[in-house]
Amino acid sequence: MARAPYWVLNGEPEPPVLWAVVHLDEVDLEIAQLWHDAAEAALGPLLRPAGAPRFRRHHGGRHGVRVRRRSWADMMHPSLESAYVTWGHGDERPPGPADDVRLHVSRDYDSYLQLDLGVRLLEPSVMPALADAVIGVVRQIGDRIDPGYGEIADRVRLGPSTDLDYALLRDDEDSLRDSHRHLRGYGWVTVCPAAIAAALGGAAAMRAGGAFTEVVELATGGLLLRATRTTVDYDDDAVRRVFEALRPVLPPGLPRQPRYETLPHLVLEDAVTADPAPPAG
Repeated sequence: MARAPYWVLNGEPEPPVLWAVVHLDEVDLEIAQLWHDAAEAALGPLLRPAGAPRFRRHHGGRHGVRVRRRSWADMMHPSLESAYVTWGHGDERPPGPADDVRLHVSRDYDSYLQLDLGVRLLEPSVMPALADAVIGVVRQIGDRIDPGYGEIADRVRLGPSTDLDYALLRDDEDSLRDSHRHLRGYGWVTVCPAAIAAALGGAAAMRAGGAFTEVVELATGGLLLRATRTTVDYDDDAVRRVFEALRPVLPPGLPRQPRYETLPHLVLEDAVTADPAPPAG
């Protein structure tokens, strides 16, 4: 039987988490490996400060196919749909400000690739540095390949669908296919493909609009848009500013809060008509 995490045993609150997800229009081995290596270089020091013991690694993949420790090449095996790695210290209290890092790469509908990572922190004061590090990892991907969509937040939907897809009852395969015409969602950090960036007027227009504290032009033509310094500052007013800035490229339809799930960072209005959603019932 697995041991309960130390914060449960000690009655401590669950640590804050930062998640990132990037959706790509193709399955690319080199990009999958870059995701792994860039994350390890950027986030490893949070797990293992100078002089601290090595963190533990656990690698694997679906359908029993073994994934090599430092390479995800085996994820391209025809029978394998995903590969993952967890870095941490098991049941022991970590020596640094982060509890663990979780990376995952998966195929969606054979021809799409999803990259995601999550970091669980012990010290909220480290969140600004962690935010910069995770943004740096995502930026490396966006500088190498034009993404279909990307998002960083304190919670993301780890599947082909985004929260906006889910609220719109939008088919996830249609959303993936349409990602260069309609932005698939928005969050604390939003990554737009080149075609969407052009439709928004480019980096200059996004900077002039004032909705984002940071606007990064990606080498492939897209944009990385950071709403506030950290996720702690990403309140309802900031969400509204992001929605208004991205309204021209969002898909039509009236998003609704699901009955059994709360989607806290969505504006419940049709981006095209600005009709508000009725109260949940």
